[in-house]
Amino acid sequence: MMTTTLFNVPNLAVAVERLNDSTWPEFLLHGDVRGWSSLYTVFAEFQIVLVEDERLLAAGLTVPCSWDPSQPVPQTIDEVVWGARWPLTTARGVLCALAALVAPDSRGRGLSRQLVRSMVELASRHGLMGVLVPVRPTHKHEFPEEPIEAYCARRNAAGSVYDPWLRVHDELGGRCLGICEAALTVRGTVAEWERWTGQKFDRSGEHLVVGALVPVVIDVEAGMGSYREPNVWYFHSAVRPRAPTSAAEV
Repeated sequence: MMTTTLFNVPNLAVAVERLNDSTWPEFLLHGDVRGWSSLYTVFAEFQIVLVEDERLLAAGLTVPCSWDPSQPVPQTIDEVVWGARWPLTTARGVLCALAALVAPDSRGRGLSRQLVRSMVELASRHGLMGVLVPVRPTHKHEFPEEPIEAYCARRNAAGSVYDPWLRVHDELGGRCLGICEAALTVRGTVAEWERWTGQKFDRSGEHLVVGALVPVVIDVEAGMGSYREPNVWYFHSAVRPRAPTSAAEV
């Protein structure tokens, strides 16, 4: 298996885009994130791809971001993507990880962990401080009415974080920075929501939607629906501790 970037294998751009589009619930593809297509072109050198026999196994999507751990975390993914630049206009910065995508027939091989490690290595190679991640909890959709804070506090029988994707970031040394209340917002007409979800919305109020982390709010009178998805910010440092230079420092 080869780990490289989309810049080195531009012929895989369509495959990466298709993998991204097929990974998420349909409604998430209509969120308020501007400039997403720039990932596959302008920022190709920051898109990690795992390839085996010329076949795409997984992809890690990131953009360079002028942020450092002394600052408040961004408010939305849109803010990150729309503000992405390279080279950065400031002396310090990070990669912001937007997605860790694994092809269905390649799951169970630990590739998502490898993607996170590769993101940190990529940040280090570019002289960046680390990787900022708005983590989408894998199993939160099973508890859509539970507040995100309560869900994150769940533990499994071993006493570890319940959610497997949050747990991966913990085990890889990520530091939880807090909740991103509306990482992504999706707005659409009732007709669009019915098309995206295959569900019928004939009353106003909160509705549970397959794949949604929280309820979708429908206003039948206005003919509109909205969804605000919470994520959890994590930070993985790419800065290695300085090795001691004398016995006195040990």
